[in-house]
Amino acid sequence: MAGMVGLAGVAGAEPAGMQASPMGPWTYVPPGESIKAAFDAGARAIQLGDGDYRLTETLVPPSGAVVRGLGRRTRLLATTVMNAAVAIGNGGAIEAVQISDLMIECDGKAKTGIDLNVVGTSGNYYWEPDSICRLDNLRIYQPVLDGINYRGEDTQSCVSSRVRVRDAGRYGYNVQAPDNWWIACEATTSTSTGSTAGFGVFGSNNFFQSCKAWYCRDYGFHVKGVRNKFIGCESQDTRSHGWYIEWGRNVYTGCTADSASFYDVGGTSAGADGFHVLEGDDTSMVGCQAFDRKAGGHAAQQRYGFNIPASMITNGQLVGHSGYDNVTGLLNRR
Repeated sequence: MAGMVGLAGVAGAEPAGMQASPMGPWTYVPPGESIKAAFDAGARAIQLGDGDYRLTETLVPPSGAVVRGLGRRTRLLATTVMNAAVAIGNGGAIEAVQISDLMIECDGKAKTGIDLNVVGTSGNYYWEPDSICRLDNLRIYQPVLDGINYRGEDTQSCVSSRVRVRDAGRYGYNVQAPDNWWIACEATTSTSTGSTAGFGVFGSNNFFQSCKAWYCRDYGFHVKGVRNKFIGCESQDTRSHGWYIEWGRNVYTGCTADSASFYDVGGTSAGADGFHVLEGDDTSMVGCQAFDRKAGGHAAQQRYGFNIPASMITNGQLVGHSGYDNVTGLLNRR
């Protein structure tokens, strides 16, 4: 496509002068060329190559855009301070954006790796009420705040799968929107403020399956929303509580808390619990396990496996729980 400007000195760049080219329904944008220019020229299916794509401003995909790379071999690199490396919706109406198979290096410059902020559904296919976006097989590194932020009243029916966020400054996943799915996603955090978390779940009616928060400097999962479902999810090696559950009306099935109060992220012995539940109203915990595995031969540090309101026991809301090597005991009924 005419008008694309190359970026010199980019690792893995194609030979000088090579520009975006069509490949059937796909437009190939070589490393060092502008993804935004391809969008501006009308491309909606973008194939990226082997190398770096340097971002000097937030990339804003149009409605229906598909961007895919070559996995670890494709990197979007933030080169200046920006609110987000990628913004989907940008506070307006959009649908069906798909981003897959690439890395986003925030490099301590982009506040957020991907910001989903969809408001409005005007023009959606078949008058769909949701944005229905897809994020798959992504790696996001060193965001100042959040790996991915889900907000906006129409950021719904979005699926995030096989996403790895490393060293988020606030939340790996900041979940404010309702009605979305996370499958095999994971996160670590880099900062302790007393409230950071791998997963900050503040929206409602969301679904989390086989997700993991680990090496988190505060919480693994911070839950302050309702009607959320967690299946086979795990917190591991957190400074504070593995699961900090402020609100009730959620379901936890087969979830695990492994070694909260972990020494290697600043934890102190008996300073935090595996599952710490403030409000248990209409909450179900079935087949959950909390333990300290004594990593590296270190003494156990996780205080209680389950620190919960006594009403959860009385009402039969904690079922089939188990655990071992918690410093103060498996269960504390408050």
